[in-house]
Amino acid sequence: MHNSDLDANTQSQSQDLSQSRSVSIAVLYFLIIFFLLLLLLVVCFKVFSPRKPPTLIADRNEIAQRGTIYSSDGFNLSSSKNLYKVSVIKKSIDPDKIDLFIKLFSIYSGMEEHYVREKLEGNGNIILSYSLDPNTARNIRQLNQKFLKYGVFRSYEENGRVVRYGLDVDISGESREYLYSDLIEPILGYTNKQESEGFTKPKGVKGVERFYNSVLESKQDGYYRGDRDVGSNIILSRDAVLKRRIDGQNIVLTIPLKLQKKIENILDESSKDLESKEVVAGIMDSNTGKILALASNQRFNAKRITSSDYPKLNASVVELSFEPGSVMKPIIYSILLDKRLVNPNEIFNIYNGIYKLGSYTIRDSIRKQYASAENIIVLSSNIGMVQMAQRLDEQSYYTGLQSFGFSLPTEIDLPYEKDGLIPSQSTFRSYVYKGSVSYGYGLRVTFLQMLRAYAAFANNGYLVTPYLRDYTLSRNNKKIDFDHNNEPLMILSPYTVDRMQKTLIKTVNDGTAKQAKVDGIIIGGKTGTARVTTNGRYGENYTGSFFGFAKDAKSNYTIGVVVFETSAKSSYYASQTAAPIANKIIKAMIEEGYLKPIE
Repeated sequence: MHNSDLDANTQSQSQDLSQSRSVSIAVLYFLIIFFLLLLLLVVCFKVFSPRKPPTLIADRNEIAQRGTIYSSDGFNLSSSKNLYKVSVIKKSIDPDKIDLFIKLFSIYSGMEEHYVREKLEGNGNIILSYSLDPNTARNIRQLNQKFLKYGVFRSYEENGRVVRYGLDVDISGESREYLYSDLIEPILGYTNKQESEGFTKPKGVKGVERFYNSVLESKQDGYYRGDRDVGSNIILSRDAVLKRRIDGQNIVLTIPLKLQKKIENILDESSKDLESKEVVAGIMDSNTGKILALASNQRFNAKRITSSDYPKLNASVVELSFEPGSVMKPIIYSILLDKRLVNPNEIFNIYNGIYKLGSYTIRDSIRKQYASAENIIVLSSNIGMVQMAQRLDEQSYYTGLQSFGFSLPTEIDLPYEKDGLIPSQSTFRSYVYKGSVSYGYGLRVTFLQMLRAYAAFANNGYLVTPYLRDYTLSRNNKKIDFDHNNEPLMILSPYTVDRMQKTLIKTVNDGTAKQAKVDGIIIGGKTGTARVTTNGRYGENYTGSFFGFAKDAKSNYTIGVVVFETSAKSSYYASQTAAPIANKIIKAMIEEGYLKPIE
């Protein structure tokens, strides 16, 4: 090959290579320009596109609260407070500031740092607590504003929106508070928790809380829906959805806390010296049925009920029936007087305290040959009562007991009230049953039944209905009058009432109830001591009672005391147990201004 041909070929190859490089450079150049333009378009789109505000639609529930129970002297006995839950979205916390978040949240919430840190090991929406009290919830909301101000929470995009979440504090439920521990228990009662549409709410289980549950319970929860701001607050704009909450009504009891407290202290102190199962006492306005005190030494803290409290949860004044013993004697005697079947001055042979009733031997604590009908009550003669009771036919005996309300509920505003028990009408054909019931055996009564029965001796012969709710009070403190439906029924004639008052006053002044006497106060009443049955047989425990009235120039109250199951090893007669407690109660009523001694 000639050199000229070789040079020409080499020159041609060089030209082809040069053209190929030019094309590659051109392509690369255009690709760079294309991507630069594309990047520029993306940047422009981001810059000039309208940005959405940092808000989201949010829902808020506002739990309507259960009503408050007040004493008659204005003390808050039982009320509700809201519980709150607090949550946070994990990725909203700036990772560089998570230690600061944990430190401050622990301080404001009272939760341990290690607990908060463990909670934050999760992802998504983390609930830090379900049970913050209102004050702590308020503190956490203030902390949230600080976190937002100092950038502890960061913004990020979610569903096409730029958002910045903070701490979310919302209501989780309702807690029932009993501000005076065990006062007025078990009458006040308690609640338990129930779930309602995702919230925890209290429901009445016992006592006033149970009986008036429909009055106290909330009627409608509040509901709010609308845009939320960065502080998790709903913006109340025109488009927001609002539903007003409706709380439960408040109740004002007839019981003054100061008097109730004094009565409870008396029972607590007295029970220390008595080997008894329980001591209960009550005070009622004789004319109206208004309860001023219902107390027991067996009480519990409704906020912290333990297994040892279970025997104390029942209100013995209405849920426990017992054989009353000699406090039944004035009841039978008044029925006889009302039917003119006995004369107060009529003399009976009481056989020096020993008498045969069928196959039973009846004994009196007194040894006398004779006693008037009135003194049979004053001296508490079983033998005299057995003889007088025989004058009642079976129908008069049965209907007479029912007229006093025995075997029937008193209709007091407490749940689970027992009816007690009296023998059937046909049973009163028996000489033995007529006799045993006359001195308080063979029937069962409740404390409230006997308290109401004795009120008839003090209020001109009327059977009243006892009640605990004085009136209802709305959340804006508007008084709502309450119809007690208390139409008293006349069961005794004026003659009988007059004779009974004189007899019961004489019993306190000169008879078995001397220990109840207080100078300057008109007091009438009767004691009763009854053996307690165990497994169908009478054992060595006794129930001692005092029922009667205390009056001054203006006021008139019926008072009852029952000491349940005192051991025979200690002083168990009612004159030694129940009557002295009644004395202390009357003195407490003088101290609190409910009675004024007559000079």
